[in-house]
Amino acid sequence: MSKDKRILTKLELNEQKKKSIDYTDPNKVSANPRRGVNVGAKPKNIRQTLARLIRYMGVYKYIIVLIFLGLIVATLALLYVPTLFAQAIDRYIDIENFSVNFDPSGIYRIVGIIVVLTIINSITRYLARFAMVKISQRVIKSIREDAFNKLMKAPVSYYDEKGSGDIVSRLSNDIELISNSLGNTVLEVLNSGIVLLGAFILMFVLNWALALVVVAFIPIMVLFTYKVSKKTRKGFKEQQIHLASLNGIIEENISGMKAVKLYNQEPAFTEEFTVENNKLKKAGFMAQFYSGLIWPFIHFMNNIIFLSVIAVGALLYLSVGGLVTIGHIAGVSQYSRQFIQPIANLAQLFNALMQGIAGAERVFELIDAPDEYAVDGEKPMPTMRGEIAFDNVDFGYDESIKVLKDITFNARAGETIAIVGPTGGGKTTTIKLLNRFYDVLNGTIKLDNTDIRTMKLDDLRRRIGMVLQDTHLFKGTVFDNIHYGDFSASAAAVKAAAKQAGADDFIQTLPKGYDTEVYEGGQNFSQGERQLISIARTMLNNPDLLILDEATSNIDTRTEAKIQQSVRTLMEGRTAIVIAHRLQTIQNADTILVIKEGRLIEQGDHASLMEKEGFYYGLHKAQCE
Repeated sequence: MSKDKRILTKLELNEQKKKSIDYTDPNKVSANPRRGVNVGAKPKNIRQTLARLIRYMGVYKYIIVLIFLGLIVATLALLYVPTLFAQAIDRYIDIENFSVNFDPSGIYRIVGIIVVLTIINSITRYLARFAMVKISQRVIKSIREDAFNKLMKAPVSYYDEKGSGDIVSRLSNDIELISNSLGNTVLEVLNSGIVLLGAFILMFVLNWALALVVVAFIPIMVLFTYKVSKKTRKGFKEQQIHLASLNGIIEENISGMKAVKLYNQEPAFTEEFTVENNKLKKAGFMAQFYSGLIWPFIHFMNNIIFLSVIAVGALLYLSVGGLVTIGHIAGVSQYSRQFIQPIANLAQLFNALMQGIAGAERVFELIDAPDEYAVDGEKPMPTMRGEIAFDNVDFGYDESIKVLKDITFNARAGETIAIVGPTGGGKTTTIKLLNRFYDVLNGTIKLDNTDIRTMKLDDLRRRIGMVLQDTHLFKGTVFDNIHYGDFSASAAAVKAAAKQAGADDFIQTLPKGYDTEVYEGGQNFSQGERQLISIARTMLNNPDLLILDEATSNIDTRTEAKIQQSVRTLMEGRTAIVIAHRLQTIQNADTILVIKEGRLIEQGDHASLMEKEGFYYGLHKAQCE
């Protein structure tokens, strides 16, 4: 296949992926691995979400009422200035026969009032913004804490359903949208609304005839602003989609650069990047173009309305005596400028407010996620003997499709149980049920003759130690990662666990030993080293029941042999469940369970299963050959 053909195929596949995503669904957009951001989806239930946000802000309701009242006072103070300006002209400036006569005392008094009103406006606005930002950040802190606390209590099924990208987006981008809306948008919406209503009323109070001139232009303003705002929102949405896609391409290439170079796929990815970059350029141009149209149009209309008020006012002043004064013309022309600007503001602020509400809706969905402690048992289990009993257990991640079917087996305390079988047969699912990451559909699972559904979850999981095939190390030091198994353990106990796991030798060779920093995900360690640290962590935990899920599959033969004795020491006196594909590692197990397609088809020790010459015998023979 030629390079051009490979490029075309990759581009076509990416286009098909994008077409399969419904960008109108915020969950699907955020859950997509190349969509790290919320692109401004519309909220589904505005009233309910707003009510919930108001409940969060209810603690500060009296302060918010004061902010609102202060904002009204500040806005009215500023809105009254054109009226004072008109009064100054009509009362204290006498225009007769093209000559001007001043009344200095009246002029100075009005100027003083205007200065005082301006100072009141500035101080009140500053205090209102300061208080609102303070309140919004406290509210955001509460929402973020509630969301994170729910993550700590959400069942594993929630993480499987949503995916890490979607959850991170809710905790970061969506909460940031709420923060922007509460801190800035809400205050500006209130301010623009008060200015709009106040200027409208005061124009008619000052002179209804000139006010009608301004009102005549409102339909044009509203229609244009609505149309352009709609296109602007669409443009920015497409820009965010293409930006997220471009970021995904960059991230994918950086993380998989070795594979890219190995298969000579640089031209393919370069072409993909270029195509997506061009789409981002076009979307960005359209978004910025339409966004930039609003304010030039507003300024243009401001000038047209200003000129229209003066022209109509002058005509009425000369033709209809007493209907219009010079002060009316001056005052209404200023009100027209104050009246027009909020129309454009509200159009843009409305979009930002809707995005904030949509973000809040997604965060509240997270907060409302199921709580696994809602079905927590009540029986404490400070220690366990380790007796296990699966009795006719059925389970499926989807209730219509069973992954495990009628699983029944028993294990006495201190025994080693090995689970083998083809990939996807249900081995790891069995372990998840034992930890109550999921609950069975039918049947029961008992530990020490006690249904695990009646046990306290924290006690159950505290007494079970797990070493998984895919290990996870946290940011911090090597010592911190081992200490994670038991924060009450001493430094000597941490190092003893590392020695027992066979990890001490390689840790001592590190630049800073146990104080060596672990990068995100433990990427500065090999897979085998990460596994050794994980085993040391489990040893420090000193569990009553030990689970090894392919624990040595990523460790070389020499290292595996080195830690086998340590693992056997750890398993002494404890019930252990070992999931393994390499059958040589579990030949000494007391009982071997063979699970195929969700069913327990064979069980017994190694010798008895070999004598049966059944499925286990076939697996063992295939591996030996």
